[in-house]
Amino acid sequence: METNPAIKRKVLWKIDLFICTNLFLIAFLEFLDKNALGIAAVYSLKKDCNLVGNQYSTVASVFYFGYLLGEFACFFLLSKVRIGKFVSISLGLWGILLMCMAACNSFGSLVAVRFLLGIFEAAILPSFIIISSIWWTKSEQPLRSTLYFNTLAGILGGIFGHCIGLINGKLATWKYIFLIYGAVTVFYSLILVFILPDNIETAWFLSKREKQIAFLRVIDNQSVSAHGSKIKVNQVWEGLRDPKYWIVVAFIICQAITNAGITNFNPLIIKGFGFSALKTTLMGTPQAAVAMGGGIIVTALCMWIENIRCLLWFLSSLPALMGSIMVNRINSHQHRSAALAGVYLMGFYNVPWCLMLALTSSNNAGSTKKAFMSVSVAVWYAVGNIIGPYFFKGSQAPYYPMGIHAMEASFCIMAFTGFLYYICVKYQNKQKETLAENCDFIADSQTQDQSDGDNVHFKYVY
Repeated sequence: METNPAIKRKVLWKIDLFICTNLFLIAFLEFLDKNALGIAAVYSLKKDCNLVGNQYSTVASVFYFGYLLGEFACFFLLSKVRIGKFVSISLGLWGILLMCMAACNSFGSLVAVRFLLGIFEAAILPSFIIISSIWWTKSEQPLRSTLYFNTLAGILGGIFGHCIGLINGKLATWKYIFLIYGAVTVFYSLILVFILPDNIETAWFLSKREKQIAFLRVIDNQSVSAHGSKIKVNQVWEGLRDPKYWIVVAFIICQAITNAGITNFNPLIIKGFGFSALKTTLMGTPQAAVAMGGGIIVTALCMWIENIRCLLWFLSSLPALMGSIMVNRINSHQHRSAALAGVYLMGFYNVPWCLMLALTSSNNAGSTKKAFMSVSVAVWYAVGNIIGPYFFKGSQAPYYPMGIHAMEASFCIMAFTGFLYYICVKYQNKQKETLAENCDFIADSQTQDQSDGDNVHFKYVY
């Protein structure tokens, strides 16, 4: 079907407006939630809940034990549920639990609520990976991943935390953080139930012809499968045998360790530089701005330069490594500005993450394999976030040298995995080219629910 380029642009604009914007807002609220614990700790949460020793690290990591449990449920649900409603309901339930954080007054109550929070936030990451493959082409996915998995929450979270700190109410300051964030999340989830479509066919903002164009735009992805597909064990096995899977696993664990450090301990490290609690909430915002600005610039390049993602994955890990070395080596009392610069450079930790998410979305086909890979990303992300806080020992506060060393090693491995992924994909594409010479193209590979391994004409991007 010949289509006017102007109409194609209009359809993409509508998709970005109604899908990417909502994914952005969901992720924004999710990251506000994650940053909330670190901000609350800067205020009096640790004192009010009588947290001692490594109990704060346990509170930070127990979220991901719940997250892991939630991911196992997601694997069986993702290919069967209406994904728009699934995300909306999960959002509402975690908003309710976030408000419950304000009622906590002990280590045990914090652990219980954080565990439940993890269960209901588990749906978001794997759902987003699947939604990306439904709506955007492979070249469009990196920039969209960066736009919705953005660090704006890190920028505004500090500002919000500062403003909430000015509230002179009857409750402790940290309680207002959870009450306000949770209430906004619940309110938005009620709207989202009605406006987030499950797929192209149910997109209320597209006309019949625009839906056809939207489908044809992504047909070359060869990765969109029908809702309600049965679980195919052979596709899971294919994923486990794929060396790309284990390269991504190594990357995710290391990236999640750095994420755990930055999300939960960044405010405490900055406070250790000699800033007050109120000032600390603001001083962390430039790091998130670096992450967001760097991510947009780097991933935008993927739209104009083909197969540059692995190179950018490697290169964008290096500034973060440099930042962690600066934080570890520079005396923050003598050179506070330089130490802060190191903290801000670590914001690049989020850039290779967005590139990896886009590659995972683009390079896997088949309903079961896509669900398995999407859930795997979240599972290993949870594992890394469980491990990460325990490198930051309470006895080493506020400098946490062991934690910073762990981040240095993680950034090195993150860079190396980008190089390994490139080598692996080049080799697999060469194998497919050889096989494809004696094979006819299967036009209905999507309706047959073929995996990328079964489809010899499936080209991996890198």
